[in-house]
Amino acid sequence: MSDKAYFVPGAPEDLRKDHIVRAEGLNGRIKCLCVSTRTVCETARGMHQMTPAATAALGRFMTGSLLISESMKNETDSQTTIIRGNGPLEGMTCVTDYGFKVRAYPVEPIIPTEYHKPGKINVGAAVGEGSLTVVRDIGLKEPYVGVSELVSGEIAEDLAYYLAKSEQTKSIVSLGVLLEGGAVSEAGGLMVQLLPGAGEEEIDYLEKRAAGFPEISYLFKEGFTPAQIIDLFVGDPDLKYLDGQEVEFKCNCSRERMFAGLAALGKSDLEEITKEGKPVETVCRFCNSKYVFEADELKKD
Repeated sequence: MSDKAYFVPGAPEDLRKDHIVRAEGLNGRIKCLCVSTRTVCETARGMHQMTPAATAALGRFMTGSLLISESMKNETDSQTTIIRGNGPLEGMTCVTDYGFKVRAYPVEPIIPTEYHKPGKINVGAAVGEGSLTVVRDIGLKEPYVGVSELVSGEIAEDLAYYLAKSEQTKSIVSLGVLLEGGAVSEAGGLMVQLLPGAGEEEIDYLEKRAAGFPEISYLFKEGFTPAQIIDLFVGDPDLKYLDGQEVEFKCNCSRERMFAGLAALGKSDLEEITKEGKPVETVCRFCNSKYVFEADELKKD
């Protein structure tokens, strides 16, 4: 790893903390983003008690969702990404809020783990064939919804295909989650996109840089930071770092939100679940927090 000093405004002083870095290169013709997500992915693994294949899949999915959500500009903006597949995982849902707050869950957290080779989890086998949906709520009259089929189930290729097909943005996406001793030891992702003005010269250059580029989890294991990984990939002495920001797993569930959800049920439904007078327990799918309500709290006049 290079010992070159990198200054990125907004990045945390402790560069081992999960954070994202944005940069531009090749005379402003490409945009580069790299994010470290070790703590985010390990937090999700513990919350959902996932087996290795589910951990790798959800970790890649959260990381990729963070990368493609980076254009949100308002505090009320959010993005929901959904994968539905015919593999044992069945699917995943991830919500990214403004400020790189992310939460996610797998449909089936406990699934068998297949390997391409020792240490390389076959995420595609866990996900299977299916679809990727991206819903962006950015304050317009209606949310933007884009859908594409999965091309491999390995997540990175699926996101790159979605961006090209649904958003007409050519992108290189690399994602990785490394597990050691049953826990996430490294995780992160890299995304490089063409900006207006880019042409065949930039495309050829990026394709050559991508060929044989090390796996992202390996680079994080070797101690590279997001800023250094961008520099290593782009190889542009005039690379311009735009900003950085911490990333965290954060759920917005609360007792009030759960109560509102129950209260929105019809009178007959509420009478059915409270007829025996026993407490009603609800569980947040994103973080597994439990909320208990007494029957008297839920009874409607």
